[in-house]
Amino acid sequence: MMRSSRCICALLAVAALGLCPLGLLGQQDQSQQRRNPRTEFERFSFGVRLGYHITAQITEGSHEFTSTTTNPPTLFKTTSEPQQDSWGVGAGAQFNLLPRWGLTVDLIAHSVRFKTGTRVERRETPTRGRQLLSNEFIVTEGNHWDVPVLARYYLNGPRQRARPFFSGGVGMRMVRNAKATREIADIDGGESEFVTVTPDVVTNQTMALIGGIGFELIDDVNLKLSVEGRYMRWQQKTFEIGLANTLRNHVEIVLGLSF
Repeated sequence: MMRSSRCICALLAVAALGLCPLGLLGQQDQSQQRRNPRTEFERFSFGVRLGYHITAQITEGSHEFTSTTTNPPTLFKTTSEPQQDSWGVGAGAQFNLLPRWGLTVDLIAHSVRFKTGTRVERRETPTRGRQLLSNEFIVTEGNHWDVPVLARYYLNGPRQRARPFFSGGVGMRMVRNAKATREIADIDGGESEFVTVTPDVVTNQTMALIGGIGFELIDDVNLKLSVEGRYMRWQQKTFEIGLANTLRNHVEIVLGLSF
């Protein structure tokens, strides 16, 4: 009986010694997970993007010129009026390469629409009122796709719920579906005439340097909400029609929701 008890104790001791390395390995695995919390799925995420241009894309203004070669003098007034260029929507992907370094690739589409016009009229005289000679407008519209490729540097580690970051990189813009319509207003008050014309596109594709700052919020299921302000310096203008010119410098706010 005593011999069997000694055997049981010896077996228990051997089992305990065998389980100790497994326990140590388990602790090492847990510590390794704490040091590298991101799994392969968490390293990659994609979602939707919403962009808003804080600064105007197309210049706005008016200019008047009076010609004294005629009697009475003739007044020329040119105008530029942006009508749609602020909001954009698209998609984006994010790659977390290192705990504090990431890479984002976005595709954001903006609709552009602006109106330019020239109004010609004779000055008012004591014997005759102001006389309208011509009134012509051109409405230009289209889409441009912006593709920013940006590196991100986070100021804290991946375990934090709020992660401020800096970003920088390059971007490409592609103009698509550009068209223009000329409206010739009837000076007698009748129906206007509309004619499709070729839009004055300076370039269909240009590049930009981009710098930004923002922060990212992460919840328990790895849903990411980001807000980022970006400054863009484009290499070339895309439109240039009279007073309507595409500005090469502008600021954009980008909201992102990634899964």
